[in-house]
Amino acid sequence: MCGIAGASGKDSVNSVKKMLEVIRHRGPDGSGIFLQGDIAIGNVLLKITGEKKQPISNIGALTYNGEIYNFREIAQALDLKTDSDSETLFELIKSIGIEAAVGESDGDYAFAYIENRKISLVRDPAGVKPLYYSMGNGFAFASEKKALSSIDENEIKTLKPGHMLTFCAGNIIEKKVAGFNSGEILAEENAAADMLFEAMEWSVKKRQFAPCAIAFSGGLDSSLIAALCRDAKLYSVGMAGSHDIEQTKKAARLLGLSDNLHLHELTMDELDAAIPDVIRAIESRDPMKVSIAMPLYFASKDSHRDGIRVLLSGQGADELFAGYKRYEAMNSLELGIALRKDLVNIAENNLERDDAVTMANSVELRVPYLDRNVVELALRIAPELKIYNGIRKYILRLAAGKILPDELVWKEKKAAQYSSGIYSAMEKIARKNGYRGALGRYLGELMKQD
Repeated sequence: MCGIAGASGKDSVNSVKKMLEVIRHRGPDGSGIFLQGDIAIGNVLLKITGEKKQPISNIGALTYNGEIYNFREIAQALDLKTDSDSETLFELIKSIGIEAAVGESDGDYAFAYIENRKISLVRDPAGVKPLYYSMGNGFAFASEKKALSSIDENEIKTLKPGHMLTFCAGNIIEKKVAGFNSGEILAEENAAADMLFEAMEWSVKKRQFAPCAIAFSGGLDSSLIAALCRDAKLYSVGMAGSHDIEQTKKAARLLGLSDNLHLHELTMDELDAAIPDVIRAIESRDPMKVSIAMPLYFASKDSHRDGIRVLLSGQGADELFAGYKRYEAMNSLELGIALRKDLVNIAENNLERDDAVTMANSVELRVPYLDRNVVELALRIAPELKIYNGIRKYILRLAAGKILPDELVWKEKKAAQYSSGIYSAMEKIARKNGYRGALGRYLGELMKQD
């Protein structure tokens, strides 16, 4: 996991150096730059898998952010001895080309490959790892918008999930190279629940790391991950006396994991001091985005303090299995369309925010619900099994019931920004500073001051 950046043009090396300095928090363990003609690419490294330094080069060159979970199988097929997923991806691209390599890779990634004065950018199908680009004096890309803003005032665009962008001789071509397959609809609940549990079990297993942490709210989504990854530390964040604090204590006790629980009961002063940092990380003053990002910011900050570099979250479960209240009024056809739309938009709506706020603390976020097998299975499960008799996430609850106590399986979801007490606390802070009923305006003023 790391931060990546690149640029073309006569001053490309200096541009890359400047961008890497802006995203240094993404990779405290080292950095590197590779130059080919007037194209420079670089990275800052957060060392998790393997010892290989980046960018990797040999005729072509690769800079890469993410995790390829099946890299050992790929390396074996290539007769390659390595402990590095980045080296494996590089050799796979050299062997079969970029598009075929993407088809073979199971993971979450954003990477840039250069060869013959051509830059190719690729992003994983769910968009778990971010990648942005701009066209000003030359072409440039980076893992965070603020890196591009430091060198270019032109419009910054987002590479779409599952897409490859090719830049060559001033021209851009973008096309879709990865996605999620759908198959025969699953409408039998017992079979669907069994398959979903097995898929989640494998998804969590391949994302486990020692040591590992979970952003834990005590709800269904994070409780299932915790039950499947029992060695992980559980990080829970909320205002003192909030629903999340009480619920996580109860859930950890029901799971027999009370000793793993790390509670952080936020004070108003802590929250007040952190607001500018979160705004800077997610590059947004939107009150809802800031309030949702805040628990994850502190969970990753606390886990980093404890020497943990990998954090799992339940992101994606609501969009795949109909967790939001707004889904309840929809018929089956409408629900199926809405869920597919929300999956397409999850990167922009949620994943880019979550990546930014955790990487601000040099912690890699992994999202088991957005594993390719889990997503493709979810797309096959009939909408009628996702909301049944008014129960949202019905099929996920049945699957989770194989390992969770009933009290956690059937608990109703509460929105994180409200259950943590953070949104209302932010409103109080805004009011104290003279912005009664104008939280968004207050956050906007803080953003201007940065």
